[in-house]
Amino acid sequence: MAFSLLAAADVAGDKQNFEIQFNSHPTIGEVETNVTAAYQGAYPNHSFSISRMQYYDERAQRWSDLVSASCLKDYMQIYVFNRGTVEVQKPIPPPRRPPVYHTSVPRGPGISPGGPAGGESMMLSDDAPLDEKMRVVFEELDANKNRTIEPDEFRRGFRVNNLEFSANTVTDLFGKADVNGDGLISFAEFQRFSEIYPTLLDSLYFRIRDYWEDLRQKQNMNASRESLEACKESERSAQVAYREAQEATVMQEKRLESAESAVAEAAEAEQQAKAQLQEMHRELEATMRDRAQKVQELELAREKERQRVGAHGEAQRETEDAEQALAWQEAEQAKAQDRERQAANALVEAQKETERARKLEADTAVDLQAARDREQQANLALLEEKRQTEVAAERLQQLELELQQKNLYEKELEQNVAEALADVDVEKRNRDESERALQVAREDEREANVRHLDAVKLIEEQEKKIVAIEAERQAAIQRRQQVEAQERPLLEQEVRLREQRDSLEEKESRLREEANAFHSFRGGQRY
Repeated sequence: MAFSLLAAADVAGDKQNFEIQFNSHPTIGEVETNVTAAYQGAYPNHSFSISRMQYYDERAQRWSDLVSASCLKDYMQIYVFNRGTVEVQKPIPPPRRPPVYHTSVPRGPGISPGGPAGGESMMLSDDAPLDEKMRVVFEELDANKNRTIEPDEFRRGFRVNNLEFSANTVTDLFGKADVNGDGLISFAEFQRFSEIYPTLLDSLYFRIRDYWEDLRQKQNMNASRESLEACKESERSAQVAYREAQEATVMQEKRLESAESAVAEAAEAEQQAKAQLQEMHRELEATMRDRAQKVQELELAREKERQRVGAHGEAQRETEDAEQALAWQEAEQAKAQDRERQAANALVEAQKETERARKLEADTAVDLQAARDREQQANLALLEEKRQTEVAAERLQQLELELQQKNLYEKELEQNVAEALADVDVEKRNRDESERALQVAREDEREANVRHLDAVKLIEEQEKKIVAIEAERQAAIQRRQQVEAQERPLLEQEVRLREQRDSLEEKESRLREEANAFHSFRGGQRY
């Protein structure tokens, strides 16, 4: 299944956005390799080395570090930071296909700095035609790019490609290639030389190919090692983030426990305040009932007082009547005494009447005393009723004050209940926020753990990749050594055969000249 990524980067102040295609969902290493190859192909004269990558998270609407291939989605926008490049603050341009690229690699000692095709190393084929082999080898040996091979370039090319010929042999080979003897080998002369020494040409070509292949493997291994270091750094960062997320989760759990404890305490305080308020309501109702009872008792006392005042007035009236009766009896007694003195005749009757008057006077005196006693008792009862009325009034006043205080305390309790309810609401909101924060912390912890596990997995993949590349490189080196060991006698044989052939051709030419001279001489004698 095809997979595409939009890879933006900044190279030499130019911001590009290439659409990089893959055959399937890529790994981080494959992303780095393909992106590096695309930008190196587009900018062959500038170095490109990835320091880190970020991807744009559409859901979170932000850029995040790319540490795991699981974050990648088809046609996702990523940004690649080029090591050692100052990022230019420009908008990311629309995506486009990158130009066709070759893998650019650095040159080894003694090899021309430009390389074939102007500094780009093409993948050299095993079945390249002869003309291509000639061109590649010639351009590799032509270090200064003047379209000729100088003696030093020729010797250096043999040396760096591990062709173990003696200095005299190399000099002789250069002389055989330099047909016109100008001390330089042109491309036409090199073509002729290659036709004479095809095995030597093949050896140089394949050694150059193996050099570039080894260099490409070294570059891949270095890139993989850099990627491995970046993965390890990402793993360390992910591990730190995971530990921080765990600590944040523990802290949020503690905060949630504190919030739940605060909610419980606030709810308990609310219940206590409500209980106190209910108790105060009951006390207030009891006080109201006591007040109503005291008011009733006060009314009864005042009624009794009024009754006592009426009884006291009645006793006073009885006393006054008794006093008036006593005064009347005394007047009657005086009249009787006068009549006694005036009417001796009626002495006996007067004495009787006086006796009756005295008796009435005594009865009246008793009644007067009884009336006075009742008046005194009425006065005492009135005073007691007044005292009880005053006591009842004082109790009522105290109850009124107590009722006012309880009303104030009831308002305070109602305020406390309202504050407790508000505190409960605040603590519940804090608890809800703590629960949401805990959920976020747990999600962050899970994501950090996933990133950490992905980073560990990526490290394992990179380490396996490095081991595989190193094993492949070592196998290639061993194959190259075996081939070189097999090539050595063939090259020496080709050089010897060519020398023998040249010697035979020289002898043949000399014999032909002698024969021609002999035939010319014989012909002259005949005529």
